[in-house]
Amino acid sequence: MAISVSGAGPISPALQDLNTPGQGVTGGAPPPQSDSGAEQPAVAIGQNGTLDVGTVDALALGLNSAAGIADLALGAGKTVEGLLTSLQSEAASAQDPTLDPTTRDGLNVDFKATLAQIAATVQQASYDGVNLVDGTSSSLRIPGGGSLTPQNLTLGGPVLVVSSTASLGSADAATSAFADINSSLSNLQSALGALADQAGQISAHGAIVDQLSNALRAGVQTSADAGTEGARLLALQVQQQLGAQGQPIANQSPQLVLSLFR
Repeated sequence: MAISVSGAGPISPALQDLNTPGQGVTGGAPPPQSDSGAEQPAVAIGQNGTLDVGTVDALALGLNSAAGIADLALGAGKTVEGLLTSLQSEAASAQDPTLDPTTRDGLNVDFKATLAQIAATVQQASYDGVNLVDGTSSSLRIPGGGSLTPQNLTLGGPVLVVSSTASLGSADAATSAFADINSSLSNLQSALGALADQAGQISAHGAIVDQLSNALRAGVQTSADAGTEGARLLALQVQQQLGAQGQPIANQSPQLVLSLFR
């Protein structure tokens, strides 16, 4: 299932308005509902100096979806890290050339089962049809700016260099597997760091949007000057927190990316 965030509007025009001198932020009560339950049009952002509550809420919804994608990818990566540590221990034991065949066979069976568990963990790390760790996704655009950069955690890939066909069938094979596992663990640390940074940036951005949404709902009124300064600060915070990634926005999967803004 592809990402679908209904009603989300682009934030760039909003940020441009927020940075325009003379534009204020005016809060108001939640939009009234008709007898049919449908919300009436909310105030709009732009020349009238107001910020649309609906636009802010749609942005928050898009950020929640992005956060779910990032958090699930990070959780899968940490699970893989634990499984790799188990493989490391088994490979270390299997390097002993005097190991009896029965013991070696037992280690090899467990080793193969753990490799399969890693593969399954990576394949199942999908949120709303998006998997950041199985090598199938391009960079995903985050509402408000920045992107989520995938980390390919498939076995035999750029991060987990240990092969899905690795074996502990002999001391030499175990030594080779042990070296690959060590390299994989080192690579994985960097990949997890990158995912954690992106998840943290989304969380920080979401906190700002939530504060703004709460303020608008509470009907906070500001003077034109105070509204202008507050809006500029909001825009700057958003740009700093997500602009730090410096990653070119990739749009090779339009259906997944653009649906965040619908």
